[in-house]
Amino acid sequence: MKFRNNPTNRQRGAAAVEFALVFVLFFMVMYGAIAYGVVFAIKHSMTQAASEGARAALKDVTGGMPAREALALATAANALSWLGTNAPTPVVSLDCTPTEPRFTCLKVAITYDYAANPIIPPIPGLGIVLPANLSAQAIVQI
Repeated sequence: MKFRNNPTNRQRGAAAVEFALVFVLFFMVMYGAIAYGVVFAIKHSMTQAASEGARAALKDVTGGMPAREALALATAANALSWLGTNAPTPVVSLDCTPTEPRFTCLKVAITYDYAANPIIPPIPGLGIVLPANLSAQAIVQI
Protein backbone atom coordinates (compact mmCIF):
# COMPACT_ATOMS: atom_id res chain seq x y z
CA MET A 1 0.00 0.00 0.00
CA LYS A 2 1.42 3.41 -1.04
CA PHE A 3 1.16 6.49 1.06
CA ARG A 4 0.63 9.77 -0.69
CA ASN A 5 2.61 11.86 1.76
CA ASN A 6 5.69 9.61 1.77
CA PRO A 7 8.83 11.87 1.59
CA THR A 8 10.56 9.55 -0.89
CA ASN A 9 7.71 9.93 -3.38
CA ARG A 10 8.08 13.73 -3.41
CA GLN A 11 11.76 13.46 -4.47
CA ARG A 12 11.08 11.04 -7.31
CA GLY A 13 11.77 13.33 -10.33
CA ALA A 14 14.31 15.65 -8.71
CA ALA A 15 17.34 13.84 -10.15
CA ALA A 16 15.97 14.06 -13.69
CA VAL A 17 15.27 17.79 -13.34
CA GLU A 18 18.72 18.45 -11.86
CA PHE A 19 20.35 16.46 -14.65
CA ALA A 20 18.45 18.40 -17.31
CA LEU A 21 19.54 21.74 -15.84
CA VAL A 22 23.18 20.79 -15.27
CA PHE A 23 23.57 18.95 -18.60
CA VAL A 24 22.82 22.07 -20.66
CA LEU A 25 25.46 24.07 -18.81
CA PHE A 26 27.99 21.22 -18.96
CA PHE A 27 27.37 20.72 -22.69
CA MET A 28 27.87 24.41 -23.45
CA VAL A 29 31.15 24.52 -21.50
CA MET A 30 32.48 21.36 -23.19
CA TYR A 31 31.38 22.49 -26.64
CA GLY A 32 33.03 25.88 -26.11
CA ALA A 33 36.28 24.24 -24.99
CA ILE A 34 36.34 21.95 -28.04
CA ALA A 35 35.44 24.74 -30.48
CA TYR A 36 38.08 27.05 -29.02
CA GLY A 37 40.62 24.21 -29.14
CA VAL A 38 39.96 23.70 -32.84
CA VAL A 39 40.34 27.44 -33.52
CA PHE A 40 43.58 27.43 -31.54
CA ALA A 41 44.88 24.44 -33.53
CA ILE A 42 44.07 26.14 -36.85
CA LYS A 43 45.74 29.38 -35.74
CA HIS A 44 48.84 27.50 -34.59
CA SER A 45 48.96 25.55 -37.85
CA MET A 46 48.68 28.76 -39.87
CA THR A 47 51.50 30.39 -37.90
CA GLN A 48 53.67 27.31 -38.37
CA ALA A 49 52.86 27.15 -42.10
CA ALA A 50 53.78 30.81 -42.62
CA SER A 51 57.06 30.28 -40.77
CA GLU A 52 57.89 27.15 -42.76
CA GLY A 53 57.12 28.95 -46.02
CA ALA A 54 59.35 31.86 -45.07
CA ARG A 55 62.19 29.52 -44.07
CA ALA A 56 61.83 27.64 -47.35
CA ALA A 57 62.44 30.89 -49.22
CA LEU A 58 65.89 31.06 -47.60
CA LYS A 59 67.06 27.93 -49.44
CA ASP A 60 69.58 28.45 -52.19
CA VAL A 61 67.58 27.76 -55.36
CA THR A 62 68.28 28.47 -58.99
CA GLY A 63 65.84 30.80 -60.65
CA GLY A 64 66.17 33.80 -58.36
CA MET A 65 63.38 35.43 -56.42
CA PRO A 66 60.44 33.93 -58.41
CA ALA A 67 61.70 30.43 -57.57
CA ARG A 68 62.01 31.36 -53.89
CA GLU A 69 58.47 32.75 -53.90
CA ALA A 70 57.11 29.59 -55.53
CA LEU A 71 58.94 27.39 -53.00
CA ALA A 72 57.61 29.45 -50.09
CA LEU A 73 54.07 29.24 -51.47
CA ALA A 74 54.25 25.47 -52.03
CA THR A 75 55.72 24.82 -48.59
CA ALA A 76 53.11 26.92 -46.77
CA ALA A 77 50.25 25.38 -48.77
CA ASN A 78 51.54 21.88 -48.05
CA ALA A 79 51.62 22.60 -44.30
CA LEU A 80 47.93 23.60 -44.44
CA SER A 81 46.81 20.61 -46.50
CA TRP A 82 45.33 18.90 -43.44
CA LEU A 83 42.43 21.36 -43.63
CA GLY A 84 41.34 19.80 -46.93
CA THR A 85 39.04 21.86 -49.13
CA ASN A 86 38.76 24.58 -46.45
CA ALA A 87 42.51 25.24 -46.47
CA PRO A 88 43.34 28.91 -46.99
CA THR A 89 45.66 29.92 -49.81
CA PRO A 90 48.91 31.51 -48.63
CA VAL A 91 50.01 34.77 -50.24
CA VAL A 92 53.72 35.39 -50.83
CA SER A 93 54.74 38.97 -51.54
CA LEU A 94 57.72 41.29 -51.58
CA ASP A 95 55.79 44.29 -50.22
CA CYS A 96 57.67 44.63 -46.95
CA THR A 97 60.50 46.96 -46.00
CA PRO A 98 63.89 45.39 -45.23
CA THR A 99 66.05 46.76 -42.43
CA GLU A 100 68.93 47.39 -44.85
CA PRO A 101 68.76 48.32 -48.55
CA ARG A 102 70.98 45.43 -49.62
CA PHE A 103 68.40 42.88 -48.45
CA THR A 104 65.16 41.80 -50.10
CA CYS A 105 62.19 41.21 -47.86
CA LEU A 106 59.72 38.34 -48.42
CA LYS A 107 56.41 37.99 -46.58
CA VAL A 108 54.19 34.90 -46.32
CA ALA A 109 50.66 35.82 -45.19
CA ILE A 110 47.73 33.49 -44.53
CA THR A 111 44.14 34.51 -43.78
CA TYR A 112 41.32 32.09 -42.93
CA ASP A 113 37.67 33.15 -42.85
CA TYR A 114 36.52 31.00 -39.93
CA ALA A 115 33.03 32.52 -39.86
CA ALA A 116 32.37 31.32 -43.42
CA ASN A 117 34.19 27.96 -43.08
CA PRO A 118 33.88 26.69 -39.51
CA ILE A 119 35.36 23.27 -38.78
CA ILE A 120 32.85 22.70 -35.98
CA PRO A 121 29.37 24.08 -36.68
CA PRO A 122 28.50 26.95 -34.34
CA ILE A 123 25.69 26.81 -31.86
CA PRO A 124 23.63 29.89 -30.99
CA GLY A 125 25.44 32.20 -28.61
CA LEU A 126 28.90 30.72 -29.11
CA GLY A 127 29.70 32.79 -32.20
CA ILE A 128 30.22 35.78 -29.95
CA VAL A 129 33.47 34.40 -28.52
CA LEU A 130 34.87 32.73 -31.64
CA PRO A 131 36.89 34.90 -34.06
CA ALA A 132 35.56 35.60 -37.54
CA ASN A 133 39.00 35.71 -39.21
CA LEU A 134 42.31 34.07 -38.37
CA SER A 135 45.56 35.41 -39.79
CA ALA A 136 49.26 34.67 -39.60
CA GLN A 137 52.36 36.02 -41.32
CA ALA A 138 56.09 35.54 -41.39
CA ILE A 139 58.73 37.82 -42.86
CA VAL A 140 62.31 36.98 -43.84
CA GLN A 141 65.13 39.03 -45.29
CA ILE A 142 67.15 37.52 -48.11
